[in-house]
Amino acid sequence: MKRKTKKKSALDLLPAQKVSGLIDGMAVLQELAVSDHPVSGLELSKKIGLSPVRVNRLLRTFAYLGYTTRTQSRKYAVGVGMHVLAAQSMVASGLLRRAFQYLEELVNEVTTVALGVLWKDQICYLFHESGKKSMGEGIGLHYLFPAKDSSVGVALLAELSDQKIESIYHGDPPFDLLEKVAETRRRGYGLMYNTKKNLPSSKVDHYSMAVCIGHPAYAGLAVSGMRNKEELPKLLDHLRQYAALIENGPVS
Repeated sequence: MKRKTKKKSALDLLPAQKVSGLIDGMAVLQELAVSDHPVSGLELSKKIGLSPVRVNRLLRTFAYLGYTTRTQSRKYAVGVGMHVLAAQSMVASGLLRRAFQYLEELVNEVTTVALGVLWKDQICYLFHESGKKSMGEGIGLHYLFPAKDSSVGVALLAELSDQKIESIYHGDPPFDLLEKVAETRRRGYGLMYNTKKNLPSSKVDHYSMAVCIGHPAYAGLAVSGMRNKEELPKLLDHLRQYAALIENGPVS
């Protein structure tokens, strides 16, 4: 009789000797980083499920290091240390510098171009340009969008094992996500059909298509706004060419 194997939870995937204080500290910084206004320690503690005392100790420690700053209203905001860390990491990776000229070329071909990375169950867009803004305005948006609803998201999720995907969603992935991922693996690229109904920001029904950058994948390159399926094969070829150039191109 075959024994059932126990499904691993997200906690099973944690390192054996995890540093809880570091995990909590990064959770505080991440929540503060996505806030568009200063927040109190009490507000943060409610959002991330930590005690107010622990959160305030972490915030004061980060303020000492320069990663947070305290306002006159005794709330906290991102400090200059976070800006320095962000700039240093983007320079070190070279991703945007390698990608910029190819993103500019793609913008002339389609309605929308995006470059994103997977963060937990979200896509963080490093570049998102709809053709109505300048290239500069499209850089560094860093806003988060559900990975399950993004062609970049399903493309990057498809690079992971089903076990890893289940851990990202705490053992309860959204309905039909694993089916979408399986289809993406078979197809070899991410594809979404966005409608006014399932994507409120969309004015017209359109396709969104994405390919991964890197082996293993560390980012996704997408185009969207295509109304006709006949447009996809040519654009897919371009996407794959640009993804290879971004991966292997010079940083300078």
